Amino acid sequence: MEKEQKERLDQELRFLKESLEAEVISKAEYEKGKERIERKLKELDESTKASEQSSADSENSFSNAPEETAEKTEKQDNSQEEIEIKEIKEEPTKIIGAEDSEQSSSKNSEISKELDEGDPEENFKEKEEPDNDSIEETKEANEHTTIDSTEDSWNSGDSTEEEQKGSKKWLRGLTILIIIAIIFFSIKGCNNQEDLVNSEDLESQPVCSSDSDCNEPGKVGICSNPGEVESECEFKEDSPTKLTIINNKNCKLCDTTRIENLIVSLFPKSEIEKLDYSDSQARELVGKLKIQALPSYVLDSSVTDTLNFNNFKGALIKIEDKYVMTNTASGANYYFKRPEIKNRLDVYTLSGTTNEVASHIQRVSDLFGDKITIITHEVSDIEKDQLEKDLAINTYPAFLLNNQIKFGGVIPANMIKEKICLVNYFDECEKELEKNIK
Repeated sequence: MEKEQKERLDQELRFLKESLEAEVISKAEYEKGKERIERKLKELDESTKASEQSSADSENSFSNAPEETAEKTEKQDNSQEEIEIKEIKEEPTKIIGAEDSEQSSSKNSEISKELDEGDPEENFKEKEEPDNDSIEETKEANEHTTIDSTEDSWNSGDSTEEEQKGSKKWLRGLTILIIIAIIFFSIKGCNNQEDLVNSEDLESQPVCSSDSDCNEPGKVGICSNPGEVESECEFKEDSPTKLTIINNKNCKLCDTTRIENLIVSLFPKSEIEKLDYSDSQARELVGKLKIQALPSYVLDSSVTDTLNFNNFKGALIKIEDKYVMTNTASGANYYFKRPEIKNRLDVYTLSGTTNEVASHIQRVSDLFGDKITIITHEVSDIEKDQLEKDLAINTYPAFLLNNQIKFGGVIPANMIKEKICLVNYFDECEKELEKNIK
């Protein structure tokens, strides 16, 4: 029995240590529990020694006075039974069990002392020889009573420990939820403040800086007090007109998207018709209006009734009852009436600006070799007027590919190569030139 009690106390000590490591109990609680268990173990050892000594004395007394030994044993058993009954009525331990076991061990030790200090002759007087079966049964009952008491105390400690763990987890969860709520409302408050600041900034910004900032489908937008805080957009119904776009589907450098969107923004009720130069209707219109380059943009005479006509008429040329957009304004780049000269690139530069594109041209020339002819022209003032009239060139450098397709600007060698390869195919077109070299 004492061995089992010692094992249980050792187990309780291990449990205390695990509880400390899991932060279920404090270090102070651990030290207090550890001191209590070590005290019990010490008392248990002393009780064991006292019991052994008592047994030895009893054996000696028993050999001299068997009847008195029976009386002594009976008193000890009766005392132990009273003690065990009292143990069941003791209050349960608050944290970890085995308190009752401590009391039992302590009182058993006191009983053993009393027996040792008593007068052997009086204790064994007028008693019969002890019944061995009765002693054994009493001992076994005492052991079961003590074990049950210890188990109850231990289970009580486990239950309390589980409740503490559950309570601590619940508190941690509640704390996390509170922190999340605080962060959420803090962010929301910051966002609301930011929205308020942005709203104030927007209120101090002008609604529009030009008519192009005022857009509404089917209407012309007019910006009053442009650029001012009190600026506002006014929308008016516009008159309808017809826009005809003539292009060549075989021209890979003839994109109409940008100019088409511009005209529609100015004349929102434009009815758009698109014609390809291969159509007889397109050819007839090109001949009638003396169109020299594609894509071409033609507006009916009804354009004069639109709200933006006066703002746009500088980009139009009236031919008979039509208004044709100038090549300079439209960016028309396919001069289809000029004779085609394949694998040729003409480069037009102003005096003193040739070096801006010289390195790019050299790289393109090195790539294609004698497969393409590159001719550089340094334009004089007289030639400038003629080029503007013939090809609508008013910015430099300018390029003319195959004597028909125009493009311009200080562009990298790789872009020049890509434009050449759109209308002429060479094996070298698969090679990539560095884009960042000027």
